[in-house]
Amino acid sequence: MNTCHDDGNFIVPSHDPDGASARLTVQIHPGQDRILEYLVDAKRNAFRDKEALIRWCICWGIYTLFGPLPNSISLMEAKMNIFYDERFEEQKDCLGISIHKYVAAGNVDAARRTVALCHQDYSRIACQYWRERWLSTVQEQMDQLKRLGF
Repeated sequence: MNTCHDDGNFIVPSHDPDGASARLTVQIHPGQDRILEYLVDAKRNAFRDKEALIRWCICWGIYTLFGPLPNSISLMEAKMNIFYDERFEEQKDCLGISIHKYVAAGNVDAARRTVALCHQDYSRIACQYWRERWLSTVQEQMDQLKRLGF
């Protein structure tokens, strides 16, 4: 849980005082859905489910839009998670393919070096979400090398 804020500050009601609510259905990028799931599962704040998190995001987004808009660079940075997700989905198997090729060629040392270098690089990723996702690909390959007896 977050110790800097009262968890109650993250709760946005789903209905008004009369019990009325509105249903909103939108299509979102699959990467945004994965990030929402991650944030709910991380238990960093009081989001009990994805709907609670989405209500808070809408509340915060509207608040932000009522003020002066950030510069265009900030707006692009806000959308970068979609690009990062697409890049991850396209490249997540590349390490495994490379390791498989090294092992098939009998070059186990190159496979180990590659895994070690990727682990070092991925450990430096600043955002915890992306660091964990990329490191999971390294863990898969470390497990594979162990299963093969290397």
